[in-house]
Amino acid sequence: MEEQPQTRRVGILGYGKLGQFLVSQLLSLGPSLGLSLAFVWARRWEALEALPPHLRLRDLSELPSTWGPHCPRVPAGVPIVPVSPLTRVPVSQLGSPTALADAGTERRLRAAAARGGHTLYVPRGALWGCEDIARMDSAGTLQALKVTMTKAPGSFRAQGWLSPRVAAAVAAGTRTVLYQGPLRPLCPLVPNNVNTMAAAAVAAPRLGFDGVTACLVADPSVPDCHIVTVEVTAVPEGGRALTVTSTRRNPAEPGHVTGSATRHSFWSSVQACTGHGGCVKLC
Repeated sequence: MEEQPQTRRVGILGYGKLGQFLVSQLLSLGPSLGLSLAFVWARRWEALEALPPHLRLRDLSELPSTWGPHCPRVPAGVPIVPVSPLTRVPVSQLGSPTALADAGTERRLRAAAARGGHTLYVPRGALWGCEDIARMDSAGTLQALKVTMTKAPGSFRAQGWLSPRVAAAVAAGTRTVLYQGPLRPLCPLVPNNVNTMAAAAVAAPRLGFDGVTACLVADPSVPDCHIVTVEVTAVPEGGRALTVTSTRRNPAEPGHVTGSATRHSFWSSVQACTGHGGCVKLC
């Protein structure tokens, strides 16, 4: 007799474009993959009106009673996709890894994962070659990592001092380098736009958010795609160093912060959340 796949209950916190896509995938494809949608929460309750009432989580305070005693505890305001198998080995997926740019948040999440034996997964999103980056970092052979993200000016959701610079780029209508430097200070300025860069910092913890170089470019000549260029430099050996450069062109609707292929990457990441113990793991 063929063994039936174990069912995993998935809860979605956040119902933007990506959340809607994941909900659609869970409802249509989830059952055949052993996944079921447990609940959905959104900042705007009315956004959930099209969903069946039993799937709507009205308030985050209801999460422990909805999810059970093994619900992962995470800091307020951190977007999480809880994924819990029936074997009561809870795991969570951090929908926006830019949250880890805050050192205090990263410490609390890592401590919570280690303390409870849970896994906190970080989706790779649009990051290409993350396994190779992680292997080099682990071996101590990764010297430098630079991630350049190029999008149309209207795709950026900038805050703080970066906001007027984006507005100026929109007005100028020319290619503009908005930022180049360490990743950490960039994350709170455009948290919706640089999750791929944050995933790179997780893949290379020896470099981390302070060692990964970020370059953000506004370019009106690419209105319907996001371009991610990853430049890897190894520690020199014998006066020469391995270098690898990859460029990913991700189709995207004008003005959207997430490319279409990235949605499918997140869906693959959800399926990979099967529990790896008390750690933070890229998926």
